[in-house]
Amino acid sequence: MVALEAVWNGRFTPGSGHYAKIGQKGRFRPVADDRTRSMGVDTLKMLKIVFFILISAILFGCAPRHSILGTDYGWNQVGIQILVDAQIDKLKIRHVRMPNNQCVSGFQDHLEIQGEIGPDSTEAVERLLPRLHKCVDSNGTWRANAVYLSSGGGMLYDGYRMGNLFRKYHVQTVITGNQQCASSCAIAFLGGYYRRMEHNALLLFHAPYVQNGIAIDCLDRGQVDELRDFYNSNLGSQDGQYLFERSMSYCSSTSGWTLNADGAKLFNITNN
Repeated sequence: MVALEAVWNGRFTPGSGHYAKIGQKGRFRPVADDRTRSMGVDTLKMLKIVFFILISAILFGCAPRHSILGTDYGWNQVGIQILVDAQIDKLKIRHVRMPNNQCVSGFQDHLEIQGEIGPDSTEAVERLLPRLHKCVDSNGTWRANAVYLSSGGGMLYDGYRMGNLFRKYHVQTVITGNQQCASSCAIAFLGGYYRRMEHNALLLFHAPYVQNGIAIDCLDRGQVDELRDFYNSNLGSQDGQYLFERSMSYCSSTSGWTLNADGAKLFNITNN
């Protein structure tokens, strides 16, 4: 862009540009305006930045993703390795290694579990937990390995066993977005040394029951006492007793006391 500057008899007539002597009466001469030139350069720089951001967003959006089992949540797949990807009957379980610059080694391992809680899940977890690489930061602090849980439940006994394994290995149990952990899965979740839920995650508890034909019986004294003891040992007597009472109010194989991330935090079911 340029600015027209009027010169009359060689003198500057007030306008928007700089003085330019022509010497011929009543003529105009276009002269470049420094302010306009500066605006043009700035606009070009801004267009380059916008173009770079758009290209980066397109490339990032097209990059392959790693989705956690049981949800579409996950990460950009760059650098992620699936070391074990097992399907055992109604169970899927993965041992995953992903980059983490906070670890001296540069990476950290986690497990992903989807499907029925039972003998297979317990045995697989017991075999895989010792294999997980321990992430240690530059201060010598060990960072807990995560176990992501997505399950509608299964056998109560194996929920206890898995929970005790999680406690033994000081893992962090996680229910991430769009995952649900119900029944015996919720029992196993409580065993995490650290317990975390993300947005849109759900946790469901109900009373233990015995199947009697088409009906269920939730009054088995042995199961009831064991459930109370497990809750108290992992949450403390006050929170454990409240969770026990709420669980026992749902004698059902399909529904239960359901909490989202904020609800679980309110009752100290999550601690991280």
